[in-house]
Amino acid sequence: MDSSTITRYLSGAASEQEVKELFQWINTSTENRKDFIETKKIWVLTSVSCENKETAWQNFILAKQKISKNKFLKKKFIQVAASILLIFSLGFATQSLISGNSKLWYSSDTIIEVPVGEMSKLTLSDGTSVILNSGTTFSYSGSFSEGNRIVQLDGEAFFDVEKDARHPFIIKTKLLDFKVYGTSFNIEAYLESNKVSTTLVKGSLGFLNKNGEELGKLVPGENLQCSGSYNKINITEVNLDLYTSWKKGRIIFRNEKLEDVATKLERWYNVEIVIRNPELADEVYFGTVMKNKPIDQILKVLQITSSLKYQIIPRNDKPVLIYWD
Repeated sequence: MDSSTITRYLSGAASEQEVKELFQWINTSTENRKDFIETKKIWVLTSVSCENKETAWQNFILAKQKISKNKFLKKKFIQVAASILLIFSLGFATQSLISGNSKLWYSSDTIIEVPVGEMSKLTLSDGTSVILNSGTTFSYSGSFSEGNRIVQLDGEAFFDVEKDARHPFIIKTKLLDFKVYGTSFNIEAYLESNKVSTTLVKGSLGFLNKNGEELGKLVPGENLQCSGSYNKINITEVNLDLYTSWKKGRIIFRNEKLEDVATKLERWYNVEIVIRNPELADEVYFGTVMKNKPIDQILKVLQITSSLKYQIIPRNDKPVLIYWD
């Protein structure tokens, strides 16, 4: 794969055809995927404070040439690049459609799988902007560009939907479907949780049962909660920041059980958390953590502001194991 194609993708200048070819190349082999991830890290480091794309590209080429001469420097360079990602939260990961084991098909359906520990941002053919949270699967049919604006969501996403009165935008989740009337909103609907949470920022959003019957509409500032266990819908006025701050790299917890906190941290950081104290799981937590901080720093904050104690156990070829006591 031509390096210029990769850097055009990273800078947001690649054509749809180039993006398609890039993803096909990445999925061809593990080595291609590793090369892409390495290239992305180098690009981030060399373009940190450079607004000029041409200068950034020249810096990128020079950096890659230097790194290829020395394996040790290559390793250290990537470590520094990763640390800059954590410190400055540059957001390149949120702009990428693929990293790690994510996959994208360009056949009848498009399926985007965001790995744990990552975010993705994309713009659909109708102009709709979607930010996908960690561990999310998002899909739509090949006829989307022809006006069949129906998408499916397993995970969490923030939508800014382009208005089109003739072609309604429908989002399907396990428990409820949503009909969009040109609006901005957040949906959290992970299959494993068997519940859906929707928060409307602006516009109008209808919610439908699985038979397609519209049950009602949300107004800005409202949050809808629905649990598959009780099949009951609750709508309340909320602080919007509590439900949308994740897309800015912040996680706000208000009156949440530590077991739920653990689930979110597992998605954010690609770790496995085991709570060995049953009483700790039900303890309520209030606080805010920054996603761009390393997991050990987040755990120190939790330890100071709650009663938990933790133990980190690194593992080869598996997510880091963390015990909470």
